[in-house]
Amino acid sequence: MLNTRVVKSALVLLAGMMLAGTVAAKEMKIGFVDVQAVAAKIPQSAAMQETIKNEFAQRIEAVGKLEKDITFNIEKLRRDGPTMSEKQQEELKTAVTNQRQQYEQLARPLDEEIRNRQAEERNKVLALIKTAIDVVAEREKFDMVLNSGAAVFAKPEYDISEAVAAQVGKAK
Repeated sequence: MLNTRVVKSALVLLAGMMLAGTVAAKEMKIGFVDVQAVAAKIPQSAAMQETIKNEFAQRIEAVGKLEKDITFNIEKLRRDGPTMSEKQQEELKTAVTNQRQQYEQLARPLDEEIRNRQAEERNKVLALIKTAIDVVAEREKFDMVLNSGAAVFAKPEYDISEAVAAQVGKAK
């Protein structure tokens, strides 16, 4: 009974080693892509930034003007406060307080909207890059493609970032 167990264990071990040997014998072709560098290079990223800038330009300008007005009134209060009447000082302080509240009501939601739109557009760009990676990997017969941050070391000849950027440039 002990011999049967030993023989079975040896056979299982031998079969496992043979399988491991055949799996190890197949050579894998692995590449890597610097997705951030590709995103920075492609024209779609610049177009995305321009679209967002144009979409929010008026609101950004309004918030900027309000910011300048607040700064101006604070400086005026600091500079001219000692020579102003108490009524004028209170009116200016009230105006600054109202402007700050208005700024908070405008700036925070605007910032959040801009970040949301940037995330939407970034996801579109990343989808284009992912599609381009798939095309390049298929064309060049890569078994695996890693993000450059995942590779501790890789030879430059396995970097397919330029090919991916070119492929994205062809799209759309």
